[in-house]
Amino acid sequence: MPILMLVWSACATAEPTEPVPGASLMEVVLPMLAVVFALAALWWAVRRQGGRGVSAGPARIVQVVAVGPRERVLIVDHDTQRFMLGVTPTAINLLARLESKDAAKNPANASTSPIGSATSTER
Repeated sequence: MPILMLVWSACATAEPTEPVPGASLMEVVLPMLAVVFALAALWWAVRRQGGRGVSAGPARIVQVVAVGPRERVLIVDHDTQRFMLGVTPTAINLLARLESKDAAKNPANASTSPIGSATSTER
């Protein structure tokens, strides 16, 4: 706080100088270019990280399918296993454990035994 007061008093007592032609334009353009450059660098860094930041563990979301306004089905890799999860605003349910060799070929249809799946019988 004392440094701020010292700077404020130095600015208040300084005599105004003669403006240099074009200086006011440079005082506006250079900081604006610096901000644009900083935003571009930040955008590049976020895109390079995949938009999700640095992963803290071995889990990775492979695919997300919306099945309702706030309901999703997720395919998640964890180490060498792959899972199909049902996600709602209040719960996360395991729908199926996927085999990794089948899941690599077709992640949406490679389930081993989905929980609660209906089987049809033809007569």
